[in-house]
Amino acid sequence: MLIRKIILVSFLFLLTHSVTAAPKIPNELTQNGLIYCTHATGFSFNPQTADAGTSMNVITEQIYNKLFEIKNNSASVTPVLAKSYNISADGKVITIQLRKGIQFHHTAWFTPSRNFNADDVVFSLNRVLGYNAYLPNLDTHVINYDNPQYKIFHEEAKKVRFPYFESIKLNKKIKSVKALNPYLVEITLFEPDSSILSHLASQYAIIFSQEYALQLNADDNLVQLDLLPVGTGPYKVKNYFRNQYVRLEQNEKYWKTSPNVKNIIIDLSTDRTGRLVKFLNNECQITSHPDVSQLGLLQENNERFYMKSTEGMNLSYLAFNFQKPVMQDVNIRRAISQAIDRKRIVRTIYHNTATVANNIIPNISWASLVNTPEFAYDYNPEQAKTVLRDKKLILNMWVINEEQVYNPSPLKMAALIKDDLAKVGVEVKINSVTRTYLIQQLSNQTEYYDIILAGWLAGNLDPDSFMRPILSCGSVNEITNLSNWCEPTFDHLMNSALGTDFLRLRAREYHLAQELILDQLPIIPIANAKRMLLVNTKVQGVDMNPFGSISFDTLSLKKGGK
Repeated sequence: MLIRKIILVSFLFLLTHSVTAAPKIPNELTQNGLIYCTHATGFSFNPQTADAGTSMNVITEQIYNKLFEIKNNSASVTPVLAKSYNISADGKVITIQLRKGIQFHHTAWFTPSRNFNADDVVFSLNRVLGYNAYLPNLDTHVINYDNPQYKIFHEEAKKVRFPYFESIKLNKKIKSVKALNPYLVEITLFEPDSSILSHLASQYAIIFSQEYALQLNADDNLVQLDLLPVGTGPYKVKNYFRNQYVRLEQNEKYWKTSPNVKNIIIDLSTDRTGRLVKFLNNECQITSHPDVSQLGLLQENNERFYMKSTEGMNLSYLAFNFQKPVMQDVNIRRAISQAIDRKRIVRTIYHNTATVANNIIPNISWASLVNTPEFAYDYNPEQAKTVLRDKKLILNMWVINEEQVYNPSPLKMAALIKDDLAKVGVEVKINSVTRTYLIQQLSNQTEYYDIILAGWLAGNLDPDSFMRPILSCGSVNEITNLSNWCEPTFDHLMNSALGTDFLRLRAREYHLAQELILDQLPIIPIANAKRMLLVNTKVQGVDMNPFGSISFDTLSLKKGGK
């Protein structure tokens, strides 16, 4: 065990300190390989621990599998690690039959002794539910803790937070998860919930190896579970140089068809402009989140590349802080909405690679409003003046200053909103904050913003995971519900929608919930951004979903490509 710990410490040291070397990607890896340029914001080898509303699934979707996937932007799920499933007549018990013969990755840090089974599902789901009983405690009679910090470190490793599952209150939906036999899992719900399978198909619902977790727990190093990943996906991690790149290599024991491309390099080192430069220099064959302001410089019908885009399940919005008395006045909120020129924002910030959001749920979702009525509080500065010009408002606007899919330029957008509000007599003071600082202030209840520029990314197309985290009473005073809005009628509509499997009835409840939001305006919807990729013409088989991820195992390179 001592030798294993020494090897592990050395490996982790290399992982966390390699950034100083800023290594160049070895040339041999670009042969039968592909380089994908993206950003490091929100990077994690475990999407469950990443902040809800951020996206780094391009890596984890290749390493892990889930029980289910959502296909063709529908409301139904397709079994993956699950072979089939059955829901009881009362809607409270889901029985899942698992596939057999699936192996976990064989890596330098773990060699599995058994195949995937029900124990792995029970462990993975219980972990995000916050149940720690599935791992044994440290035997303090055997291990001598010379430093009490060592024990504290181990205990803290068990207390990892899972923002997405916390935001949807999964532990109040799922009562228990247990294995009936090695390939049969039973999930019992507190109440019937039509969204559960969608949550289990989200990018966050990955399945871990329980055997790997038990080994790490025995070595007092459970934190490694989220640093050195082991999954059942088509690719496994070979190298990681912090904030520089991740090297994925083909999983030779993959349970489905082996990937065509042997090596995948995820380049994390550049900003938007740098990614475009690298792409044009053929230093990467796919680039995500290109600088939309420079897309006009690219020649149409260029033989070297093509663009893939899809409507995204995301929303940028301006939230009012209901803990501030002035923001509780619905007439002021409506007037501020009328003062903001959202069409100008879409032109200036997104360069028309987004649509003005007149609803809360994006159009790509099956529950979006059909025949959308005109937004009642759209741009009308003259009307806004009649309400605001004599108020002499001075508002503190906080801006989370980080590149996101839903907002490529937060500070610039904030400046446009400040300019619009100045025209109707409202002074705005912009405060740029980091996500870490915001979380700290929320935890201490010392946040002092009146309005905040924010956004949301969904992990599936189900409206529950889109609206509940950012607007329900259960998420007040959390990082997701930045408006601190709580309306019992809204929660009733959301809960009512979960009580039926009929999509038409569910959609009706969500439509009513949206109409309530658009009338009360706890948030002002601004834009739905498209998910975009620039792809070298030598790369084939690119299929992007509304959440921005692609499956590398479907890719192939034309002869001579690299």
